[in-house]
Amino acid sequence: MKVLNPLLLLGASLSSTAVSVSAKAILGVDLGSLYMKVALVQRNSPLEIVTNLHSKRKTEQMVLFDQGSRFYGADASSLMARKPHLTPSQMTILLGRAHDHPSVQVLKERHYHFQPAYNSTRSGVCLTIDNVEFTPEELVAMVLTHAKDITAAYGVTTPLKDCVLTVPSFYTQHERRALLDAAELAELNVLALVNENTAAALHFGIDRIDDKPLNYLFYNMGAGALQVSVVRYLSYPHKATKYAKEKNVGAFEVLGSSWDATLGGASFDARLVEFMADEFNVIWNEKRKTTDKDVRAFPRAMAKLMIQANKVKHVLSANTDIPVFIDALQDDINYQTHISRAKFEEICHDLLERAAKPIEAALKMANVTLDQLDAVEMIGGAMRVPKVQEAVKEALGGNLVLGMHLNSDESMALGAAFHGANVSTSFKVRHVGLADVNPFPIAVDLTDLSVGKEEKKSGGGLFGKKKDDDKKKKKKGGDDDDDEWAKHATIFKLGSKLGVKKTIAFSYDKDVHVEVNYEENDNLPIGTGLSIEQYDVSGIAEFAKEMADKELGTPKVSLQFELDGSGITKLIKAEAVVEETVMVEEEVEVDDEEEKKEETEEKAEEKKDDDAEKEAETETKEDDKKEEKKEEKKKTKTVQKEKKKKHVRALSVNSYHVGTIRPYSPEIMEESKAKLDALAQKDKERIMLEEAKNNYEGYIYYIRNKLIDDEEDVNKVSSEEQREALRKSGEEAEDWMFDEGFTADLKTYEAKYEELSAPAEKVFFRVAELSARPKAIKALTSKLDKVEALMKKWETTMTHITEEERKEVLDKVEEARKWVEEKVAEQEKADQTADPVFTSAEVPGQTKKIESIVGRLTKKPKPKPEKKTETDADKNETTSEGESTESEDLDAKDAESTDEAEEKKEEGKEEEAEEKKDGDEL
Repeated sequence: MKVLNPLLLLGASLSSTAVSVSAKAILGVDLGSLYMKVALVQRNSPLEIVTNLHSKRKTEQMVLFDQGSRFYGADASSLMARKPHLTPSQMTILLGRAHDHPSVQVLKERHYHFQPAYNSTRSGVCLTIDNVEFTPEELVAMVLTHAKDITAAYGVTTPLKDCVLTVPSFYTQHERRALLDAAELAELNVLALVNENTAAALHFGIDRIDDKPLNYLFYNMGAGALQVSVVRYLSYPHKATKYAKEKNVGAFEVLGSSWDATLGGASFDARLVEFMADEFNVIWNEKRKTTDKDVRAFPRAMAKLMIQANKVKHVLSANTDIPVFIDALQDDINYQTHISRAKFEEICHDLLERAAKPIEAALKMANVTLDQLDAVEMIGGAMRVPKVQEAVKEALGGNLVLGMHLNSDESMALGAAFHGANVSTSFKVRHVGLADVNPFPIAVDLTDLSVGKEEKKSGGGLFGKKKDDDKKKKKKGGDDDDDEWAKHATIFKLGSKLGVKKTIAFSYDKDVHVEVNYEENDNLPIGTGLSIEQYDVSGIAEFAKEMADKELGTPKVSLQFELDGSGITKLIKAEAVVEETVMVEEEVEVDDEEEKKEETEEKAEEKKDDDAEKEAETETKEDDKKEEKKEEKKKTKTVQKEKKKKHVRALSVNSYHVGTIRPYSPEIMEESKAKLDALAQKDKERIMLEEAKNNYEGYIYYIRNKLIDDEEDVNKVSSEEQREALRKSGEEAEDWMFDEGFTADLKTYEAKYEELSAPAEKVFFRVAELSARPKAIKALTSKLDKVEALMKKWETTMTHITEEERKEVLDKVEEARKWVEEKVAEQEKADQTADPVFTSAEVPGQTKKIESIVGRLTKKPKPKPEKKTETDADKNETTSEGESTESEDLDAKDAESTDEAEEKKEEGKEEEAEEKKDGDEL
């Protein structure tokens, strides 16, 4: 069992996935097969699961299309039994797959509510819903958009753009690219795709720093598939920085993975559905005296059975039996039965036999034996089936305890969100190293571009598989001068780390056609096309001709491929290089000994004399100048040397897909975005219309309740005719709402609301003013009284404020009092059923001028006190004998006067502060 250097594995994986982003929030989305979970990481907040609009921690992965609007999650699920033909689900199983893919066929066998059709535009699947054709990418984009919406409703106010999405380990690049296209349609920036088991292992390893390597097996049986991964946890020293000391950091690497792509909780549900359908058919045919009736022909009845089957499976995980009753399942016939756990295990026995098979394959790929396993972690909802746990224990020899430390539903979403924080530059979190593996070997085939253009016209085989015998004749080596030049190389082997780059180099003088393919392997899911992507690399022939004219030889072509952290292979660099040997002149220093041999003794003597004279002349010079002189005395000579000169040419690369599902082109992307934007606008209009209806209906009840609850006050400010008009308008509005209002649009509701509320608001405003005006007048009177008291106080405390200035304030106070008296008198004489003479809002404004004047006077500075001058007689009036005593007395007096001055100064400040406070209060 080989233990890799943790620094090497981290350098390979993390460098490729590290993304420089500036985000305040990152989403971790686990789409799953039936339920979506959303985790959130944001600054200064812990990692958390986002609850949806129904306060649930997981959301059904389905969309309901009804009357031009879309509904998600529980809203869609509640109507699925009634409208199954309008409620697509399990869209992730359709991503990146052809209509005849085995996984798509399994959906059909499980009575999927739709018939996936062939999409001629991209060679993929499409669903027709309410006469509109949708691709799986568009449907998944709707679910991802809903994930953003529930996160915003959860309380996140920052823009939500960055995310990490989980994918099954067996997703090939076709499915991964399709998911990335869906994320782009949802306007999400995907920082990384992370395998589901890897995300769970990351969440499990956040707080782990193990002293020695530990091998864990993660067993994940979800709704759609079974995945098993072998993971090794370890730690390595993290170098100290100016922010942190050196410490050990946790890390893990995935050693091997295996799966069963069609075995999951939905498989058990499907068996229960078939069992119950058969039982009901017997009951149905007996009651109707027929033999040909089959409930499977009725989508609504089958939808009810699917819901019931899921419930039965859940209950039997904890109980040994369950009664089943479905009212009027079909043809007004009830279905009633009793299912035991033993019966459930009997009808699912072949599925349960498959539950442990991926364990052996994962251990084999990881090169780990059962004895070398340290622990097992169970995740996924379907692992709760007791018989599944028994199968796992038996496969592991019964020596290991099945660990259930992780939340089996949420750990993958939480791990994805944490991974996003790890690769983002906006977050500082505990660093956890991660290294995943490539589950499928990837090769590259090179041919002459002219040959490649002919071959790319045909795909052949299921999903573009290429099995032509001629294709297998490609050589790993060979003579470049052969008529049919071809090369083949495996660039990323089975089990190689993700996040690495590989360069292949060859000598050739023509443009080449490059095919990146999966190599045939038992791990490759059935129905997967071998072709990943094709490239036409041009510019080689032109460059080769230029070099040939200079007689420099054949170019060496270098193609660099990357298998990034998301499991996507891309040709990222293509260039051609020719090396030329040239002679260049170069100055070299001459060796001292060599120089002495070439000199004669006579020259040596002359040199000695010259050196003595120079030494005498430079005795007074600085040391640094002596050093410069010594350097100048070094001699050089010119020599001819060989040097390699590189001629480098960047090559043109054109990528495309043949014989496989094509990723979204920019044109198709724009079309799909326009379609989704139109649906989003309809949803927005529907929501606004619903709010308008609610507001309109609410105001009808508001009028009715107001007339009853505030009857006494309403009678004071309205006539009987006015009250009767309000009652009648409310009744008419209610009748209209339940008649014409069913089909009315938003503008009509807004106009009707204004028509209903305008007269009512006038009456209710007068009711409100009955109590509001007296309160406002009381508050004004209290403030005016305070102003008068303040002016009285200023006569002694603010003597620098003149009497005229105080009178100006008091005059304004009197004006305000007079205005109130006049308005109150007018109001008492006026008709109380008409608009009021004055409102409570006008009353506080009467003090604005007063406040302005008081504020200005408060800031008026006090005059500075006059300084006291000493006379010459005072200065000279001293005696030699009494000088000391006089001095001491003066010092004492000065001290006393200083203390008094300080006290007065402090008192002045306090008074000034107090006056300012009084002014501010006004």
